[in-house]
Amino acid sequence: MNRQYDAIIVGGGHNGLTCGAYLSKAGKKVLVLERKPWVGGASVTEEFVPGFRASVYSFIMGHLHPKVIAELELYKYGLEHVVVDNVVNPTETDCVVFTKDPVKTRQQIARFSQKDAENYPKFYESLSSTIRILQRLQLETPINPFRKDLMGLLKTARFAWRYRHAEQEVYNLVSALSMSAHDYVSRWFESDIIKAKFMFWATIGGNVGPYSPGTAFYLVTHLIGQTGMSFPKGGMGSIADAIAASGQAKGMEIRTEAEVDEILVNPQGRAGGVRLNGGEEIRARRVVSNVNARLTFGHLVRRGHLPEDFMERIDGYRARGKSFKLLCAVDRLPQYSGFSREAASIDYPAYAHICPTPEFLERAFDEAKYGWYSSNPFLSPSVPTYYDPDLAPEGKHIVTFQGGVSPYSLENSTWEKERGQLVKNAFSVMNRFAPGFTRSVIDYKLYLPEDIEADINMPGGNTEHGELTLDQLFFMRPVPGYADYRSPIRGLYQCGASTHPGGAVSAVNGHNAAREILRDRRWN
Repeated sequence: MNRQYDAIIVGGGHNGLTCGAYLSKAGKKVLVLERKPWVGGASVTEEFVPGFRASVYSFIMGHLHPKVIAELELYKYGLEHVVVDNVVNPTETDCVVFTKDPVKTRQQIARFSQKDAENYPKFYESLSSTIRILQRLQLETPINPFRKDLMGLLKTARFAWRYRHAEQEVYNLVSALSMSAHDYVSRWFESDIIKAKFMFWATIGGNVGPYSPGTAFYLVTHLIGQTGMSFPKGGMGSIADAIAASGQAKGMEIRTEAEVDEILVNPQGRAGGVRLNGGEEIRARRVVSNVNARLTFGHLVRRGHLPEDFMERIDGYRARGKSFKLLCAVDRLPQYSGFSREAASIDYPAYAHICPTPEFLERAFDEAKYGWYSSNPFLSPSVPTYYDPDLAPEGKHIVTFQGGVSPYSLENSTWEKERGQLVKNAFSVMNRFAPGFTRSVIDYKLYLPEDIEADINMPGGNTEHGELTLDQLFFMRPVPGYADYRSPIRGLYQCGASTHPGGAVSAVNGHNAAREILRDRRWN
């Protein structure tokens, strides 16, 4: 192929598509290359059992940024969603409901503790202030505080000036970055179910239990979505399809089943295109990688082209996954023994968190510390077919579970031997809170971290593309000095979840990367 593009995007996940769509909108000639037969990456809808389709990996639309939705006109290109503004935490005899309405949530809390209900407004304000600053930071290009030239100092000074009035918000953010989720919520609450209700968010994508320092940040970052708790019609693949359609309307080209073997670097140290698995070379003025940083650098870009100290940092970038995904085709809705419409003030718990106490969550991580999986895993069951019945045959449903804890590899055994027992453990927990659930299961499919890694090129099976710890956030993500979506190779950029602000289907990484690419004026 002799055609030269302005930009080649390596990887057709939602961030790669977003970056490509923005570049195409700016008049650039863009080609997106995806190794699988369809685009989407972790934002896909697949048939996992004949007749049953589900969001295989990501499953909530709430993080998709309103700015991206508006600017790429995603509703025009087919995106639809249903808002589910509640999360139910059932016990065996009762339940508590979390919503974004602080009055309703306070009423729910009062059923368990009047003191906790009185403290909730203070908690809500502190949490909200932290969320507000994180929402602002999302759209920032991380500064490089280690850069000492005039331009670097000016960028750092401008950043500090923009946040000069955010002292309390910064204090709250630092607290979240340093405290455990348990200590964070215990400042306001005494009831176990209320503590566990908020602590569950700290387990998503994490590798340590919610009693460990720094886990409060996971709690906060999973609540920053601005679209609302919602399911996209047709599953998460409809998000990727809408972004792709938006880009294609502006001239973006997409090639599937086109696996990139190497990002080409010329003798002058500049990215000049890619070589596909079959040997075909395609030229471009810019190359943008949506692939995880550990695969981009040292694999797609050969190590010899990269500085040694940079590669030492990349080699140390942690992407350990400990969550599993379990998709179930069922013949009836789960019936939670602790749920009542009167107490919950909702019709049905289509999205739930099973974690009755803080100890339940922490103990789920205990066995994983020593290379094993949870005997009593925490679970996040959702029933998208309650709102989107077309995903399953008439009268049938899908229940998807995000659960933990399941380390990437096991001590003294293999996942080939243990997969069935993990499913039994998950079903046992579900039966405890929704009696008879197992009898409703027609079939299921389990995804472990090793499956996620193999299927969508996500090292370690970490759904965040890398742990959200202090040393892997903002100007440290993926490594210091290259958090601005650029790289040591001229003309090579990053736009995936290894960059700021991390994982979740927000499309912010792709948006920010496109902005920086377009700011680099020289396109020769």
